[in-house]
Amino acid sequence: MERILKKWLLIEAAALLLLSWGIAWASQEGRNSLKEVNTEKAAEIFQESLRSDNPDLNRQYLQQILDLAPDSPYGHFSKGWFYAQEEKYPQAIDEYRQAVLQKPDFNEARHNLASAYFYAGNFKEAIDEYRNVIKQNPIWAEAHLNLGTAYFLAENPFMAIAEYDKALRLNPRLSVVHYYMGLVLEKMGRSKEALGHFVAFEQAHPEEDFPEYAERAKERVEELWVMLGRQTL
Repeated sequence: MERILKKWLLIEAAALLLLSWGIAWASQEGRNSLKEVNTEKAAEIFQESLRSDNPDLNRQYLQQILDLAPDSPYGHFSKGWFYAQEEKYPQAIDEYRQAVLQKPDFNEARHNLASAYFYAGNFKEAIDEYRNVIKQNPIWAEAHLNLGTAYFLAENPFMAIAEYDKALRLNPRLSVVHYYMGLVLEKMGRSKEALGHFVAFEQAHPEEDFPEYAERAKERVEELWVMLGRQTL
């Protein structure tokens, strides 16, 4: 009887162990399922943010993503964005890199990673990432614009001009390209061409979207007209 009792207790212990494993497995499965659902919801909210031009609303969207799925690619994107707003670019770079590692085709995160490198002064890394962005989306005009500016600050004006040309061909309404093109051409001593781009920028009425650039462009136009006028005397 004692032997039978011990055997029954052993079987009962084994059954309880199997039951606990089953509960743990089911609990883990439930957590994984909830995580997937939250990530899908975060992806939907992120798409909503892309369709919005309201900065305050976009901030709310990204905060919702953080609350819902902080460890998802979209959560890391949101953390990176908030760090970038505070000019904490090393932290932003870490978050954007994590987003890209988790989701290699997350081109918005890769673009912001490139921009974070840019603002941190790491122009080589910025150029590499902008080029990766363009590989995934070669018709993204703003990416060509940003790549051109990275080339300009990396003291490669010819590559900058090439990227600015691509940006304008893809989106002629992207008038700010004219401003940057004017800066590059003037630095290269091509004053007449620079003047043409500054004038094109002014004609797009940039005062509302780019007030500081509009003021600088006005100054450059006035000075270049005087300088070119003197050269013709």
